[in-house]
Amino acid sequence: MNLELLESFGQNYPEEFDGALDSISLAATCAFNRRGTLLAVGCNDGRIFIWDFLTRGIAKSISAHVFPVCSLSWSRNCKKLLSASTDHNVCIWDVLSGE
Repeated sequence: MNLELLESFGQNYPEEFDGALDSISLAATCAFNRRGTLLAVGCNDGRIFIWDFLTRGIAKSISAHVFPVCSLSWSRNCKKLLSASTDHNVCIWDVLSGE
């Protein structure tokens, strides 16, 4: 576990976020993928947005939960995203398909 923490400090994460999500909902949580190229944003309305820093836009929008998303975590290969919500559900999403 500590090795993973130490490795994350060596990553090249974007230094600033210069975009905005065009959404009515507020962001409740967020998580970068391991490469620092994608940012998953969980919102109060239960949606998850995947922001792509290479294209500077939303790569995927997932209608994930009925209640606010409270936690997000990427898989090691960055192909799956785990989300938890205040509706007491935990889901694993395929980032490419959104299912």
